[in-house]
Amino acid sequence: MNDWSKSYPITGVYRYDLQRIGWTNQQIDSLSDLDMLRLTQKMQVLYLQSDFFTHLAIAAGEILEEQEEPHLG
Repeated sequence: MNDWSKSYPITGVYRYDLQRIGWTNQQIDSLSDLDMLRLTQKMQVLYLQSDFFTHLAIAAGEILEEQEEPHLG
């Protein structure tokens, strides 16, 4: 039986990611691990409020399509 409450991780945030959005090394170094955790929590809320379910539907649809395709072998 499947555990419907089991969570599967999607992604993580790295300090390197902040460089990609234009932050300086000094700005990035000023963030503690607690700051980074708070950042990820804020991102989780924002993602759930906007694109999460759209992206979930797209990805789940692709998985279903792959399951329905005949296996080549």
